[in-house]
Amino acid sequence: MNPRSRLGLLGTALLTGCVQPAADKTVVYLLDVSHRPDVRQVGLRGRDQPLSWERDLPLTPVVPGRLYRAVVTTRTGYLFTEVKFTLNGEFELPKQDNRRVQFAATDTTVYRARFDQLRP
Repeated sequence: MNPRSRLGLLGTALLTGCVQPAADKTVVYLLDVSHRPDVRQVGLRGRDQPLSWERDLPLTPVVPGRLYRAVVTTRTGYLFTEVKFTLNGEFELPKQDNRRVQFAATDTTVYRARFDQLRP
């Protein structure tokens, strides 16, 4: 085998060795909106399917007007995802970075948040 072929094989091995295997990850999102008046619609948008930055995934009320919940499962090779919540169609945290949700080592992560605040 010539040196050029060896270099090509080495490069291929290094590139494929960096890819993490995809796995199903489930996140249970719990959103506190108790500090906000006039809660009509609570949603979630994000990077990984089934989420989208273009449309809300509706959260369901656990305690109407106070606590909302969504369960999202995605197949990914990443260790995190990015999301933002919406309230009555308006994005939270304007001009700020997205929320970064680190996946737990297990298959399910529980993410607790307070609308428009980075610390719950």
